[in-house]
Amino acid sequence: MLFFTVLASVAAIAGFAIAQSPPLSDFSSEDIASGAAWEKVQKLALERMQDNIDFRGNKCNFETATVRKEFRNMTLEHRKSFTDAVECLQRLPPQVMTHEQSAQYPGVHSRYDEYVATHINYTMTIHMTADFLAWHRFYVHSFEQDLKKHCGYTGHMPYWNWAEDAEALDQSEIFNGDEYSMGSNGVYIPNRDYTYLGLQNVNFPPGTGGGCVHTGPFSGTQLHLGPIDSPYNNNVKSDYEDNPRCLVRDLNSFFSTQYNTYTNVTELLLGEIYVEGFQGLMQGYGSDANRFGVHGGGHWLGGGPSDLEDMHSSPNDPIFFLHHAMLDKIWLVWQYMDIWDRQFIIRGTSTMANSPPSPDMSLTDKIPFGFVAPDQTFHDLMDTFAGSFCYRYD
Repeated sequence: MLFFTVLASVAAIAGFAIAQSPPLSDFSSEDIASGAAWEKVQKLALERMQDNIDFRGNKCNFETATVRKEFRNMTLEHRKSFTDAVECLQRLPPQVMTHEQSAQYPGVHSRYDEYVATHINYTMTIHMTADFLAWHRFYVHSFEQDLKKHCGYTGHMPYWNWAEDAEALDQSEIFNGDEYSMGSNGVYIPNRDYTYLGLQNVNFPPGTGGGCVHTGPFSGTQLHLGPIDSPYNNNVKSDYEDNPRCLVRDLNSFFSTQYNTYTNVTELLLGEIYVEGFQGLMQGYGSDANRFGVHGGGHWLGGGPSDLEDMHSSPNDPIFFLHHAMLDKIWLVWQYMDIWDRQFIIRGTSTMANSPPSPDMSLTDKIPFGFVAPDQTFHDLMDTFAGSFCYRYD
């Protein structure tokens, strides 16, 4: 931290402004709702990012960094190569799990399942914790690297800007079910009841699917792990038992129109200057008016029942990785709104909502990644232009 403070001082002396976020009041309600404000904030963050990275003189710089694009901004060829690589990882045998461990994890059949099992293992220590953002940043990065290492993928990790689809989720090109999509919605199942979520005190209508993904990528995918904490009484009896089934989606704009709009994103970016407020609002705690946040909303817009809504086994749906890449982009933009104060700032403990109570985390802590990768130092997960990272977003 001292080194970074010195860097900030040097930057100030060199003439770099220690810039802060523009106030939300700089933008009209129309610009916020339409996404125009989001575009301006993104552009400003990219400009500040380039200035900062050029000043630092790292080997990984603004020009050499991989640029992650929104899924729809990829060429059709690149989209298909991405989904082909994901399906390859779903077929690839486990790569890390030992023979002795496999007896404890009967539901792990593939390298992809090792990712799902890891998320299950750490669910209670990577949500509503200090390392929520950093853990998922490295988790998504590792997934991208495995697609390249094991499945010949030569592209980048895409993200999904769900705010663009918030008002008409089931009409999104991403779920149109052609070979260049992320697979279809689930088969429509009529005459279903509302679902009540007691923890959030929310009663919501069924979505526009409810059955198996039936066309496009992942329509033939067989899942094995979970669900573990679904409200639909279809949970497995043990976390790792084998539960073969199809991938289920039930796209539901009930959530996206409330929690995943451009207004939600812009208010998150510009309304929260401290990391505890930022990560809290993102995850949907701290306010009765924000029960899900853009994180929880992004999971529940997959509907219910769906594989995306189960907190533990949600990586079963590959859209999970695009959703969390979007959250990572939002965090990166937020960091570069005031990089000298936000690059290495963390707050919180290592247990969900600090229950049970645990010590505050520090940047020197080692963060475990189970079957995904070796433990990582918290500090090394904060900068996408250093360490094992070298990427930015478009």
